[in-house]
Amino acid sequence: MRTVIATALCAATLTAVTPAVVSATPEANPTTESAAAGLVNDVTRTQAEMDRLALEIGGLHEEVNKALVDLHDAQATAEQARQAVIIARAQLDETQEKIEEAQARLDEISRAAYRRTATPTAVATLAGEEASNDSLDRQTYLRTNAEKQRAAIEELDQLRTEQANRESELRHLRNVAEEREARALGREAEARAAIETNNSRIGELTVERDRLAAERDAAQAQLDAARDEIATGNAERQDAQEYREADAARKAAEDAAAADAAEAAEARRVAEEESAAADAAREAAEQAAREAAEAEAAAQAAAEAEADERERREAEEAAEAAREAARQAEAEATERREAQERAEQEAAERAAREAEAEAFRDAATAAAVAAAAAIIAASQPDHTTLDNPYPSVTDEESDPAPIAAVQNPGPVTEPEPEVAEVEVVEETEETEEPATPVVPELPEIPEIPEVEPEPEPVIEEELSTGPVLETIEDVTEQAAEQVAAIGDREAQIEAVIARAQSQIGVPYAWGGGNANGPTRGIRDGGVADSFGDFNKIGFDCSGLVLYAFAGAGIALPHYTGYQYNHGTKIDPSQMQRGDLIFYGPGGSHHVAIYLGDGTMIEAPNSGSTVKISPVRWSGMSPHAVRLI
Repeated sequence: MRTVIATALCAATLTAVTPAVVSATPEANPTTESAAAGLVNDVTRTQAEMDRLALEIGGLHEEVNKALVDLHDAQATAEQARQAVIIARAQLDETQEKIEEAQARLDEISRAAYRRTATPTAVATLAGEEASNDSLDRQTYLRTNAEKQRAAIEELDQLRTEQANRESELRHLRNVAEEREARALGREAEARAAIETNNSRIGELTVERDRLAAERDAAQAQLDAARDEIATGNAERQDAQEYREADAARKAAEDAAAADAAEAAEARRVAEEESAAADAAREAAEQAAREAAEAEAAAQAAAEAEADERERREAEEAAEAAREAARQAEAEATERREAQERAEQEAAERAAREAEAEAFRDAATAAAVAAAAAIIAASQPDHTTLDNPYPSVTDEESDPAPIAAVQNPGPVTEPEPEVAEVEVVEETEETEEPATPVVPELPEIPEIPEVEPEPEPVIEEELSTGPVLETIEDVTEQAAEQVAAIGDREAQIEAVIARAQSQIGVPYAWGGGNANGPTRGIRDGGVADSFGDFNKIGFDCSGLVLYAFAGAGIALPHYTGYQYNHGTKIDPSQMQRGDLIFYGPGGSHHVAIYLGDGTMIEAPNSGSTVKISPVRWSGMSPHAVRLI
């Protein structure tokens, strides 16, 4: 009874001294949440404006690339005309030598005729019949000689006519060469003016972009602070709710514990009373049990002796069976182990053969990629230089120089599919990314006016003599034999992407990149110089694409607008891995390679590096381009 009372008093005391705690739940701050939503809009708007400025700066960069491509093409056509002049002059000199030889033959025929037509002496006249025979021979000779003389005169007239034609052709070719050199000088002036003019505008846009970047960073900092404040308030409300739930659970547990303690005390009392009665019954039972146990022990001893004998026999039989089973199991284990060893050996041999074959395929692919790129690299001019690599057209003594392939030989006439005009959907930081489709769901693209003037043909006139200018299409055909070793279309696409991804982290350099890899950028005296582009070995956007596709034997010009006119134009919603994504009218502002899953690889702008980025739909050209 004393135990029951003490337990009840303890339970009552615990209940009495537990304090009641009341916690107020913090209320959400609607002002902070509204400010955060406004800051998200500010960051999104500012980033969109920065992207627009980046595309405009990219367009100015690519204008200079276009001027450089046109300059190198003009220089190449001028060198072709100079070499045609050299060949025409050599042909004229050869014709002059033939005229002199023909004139010498005619003179010799005339002298011989004069000698044989001299008047015969008186003695020869009196010689009679013999003199008559000599006269007949002389007349025959004179007729034969006259025929030779007429043939020599005709040959001489023909050679003089040929000489006049070659002189006319030489004058024409010299005029063509001078015109082409003048055009090249004009292209050089245009390129220099583009660098100077665009540099000024790029500087202004860069200042504006930096200002917007500062605004974006400030808004982002405020947004982060607002989100932290919202998160703190949410945490406080969560803590208060959890405290209330825990307090209610504690009180319920205390009440249950008090009830359990009272019930346990009552049960102990009843158990003590029952225990006393049980003790007496137990003593009587123990006495009866001892007597029964003695009788049972005697019977048990006899039964155990018999059982021991039976168990001994069964144990011996079981041991023998176990030994036999062990022998069988060991034999089976040995057989399985040998089979496993044979299987492992065969697997290792297959893996070695497959590894050897894969290494051979990788080596063959790498060799094919390098060979295709080398063919294209050998045909390219030095993109960033303004200097003429060829002699002046007035220099007809210098040896012919190798001529770079023409990058823009003329307009492309392939028809383009139509694309519906749609509006852009701006993404914010709250937008969740889709799950990895082959092509992400196409956001609506803003209308970009498609301005694609036909490029001015570089090769305006086929020359009658001189070397034939190669175009990048000719170079692509030459590299086709190497491409076959790379594999099928999918293998070629993967070779292009692997080549581009191998340059991730390489600096951006305006004008940088050729078929062999990164090159030194353009010195512009301004923005590119401020980022050190002229002193960096790197890529710009069109240079990276040029480098990547050279590995698949596809020669491309170093200008996005001309790259846009190659391959097959497709709707952006149909993009596949390896397709080209263009930005700006006529693809004139930027280009990137689509990787799939909503990502692309690009060389974005000065101060950045080659990297993988989410696809930007704003400002995208109406078409993507498929080259493979």
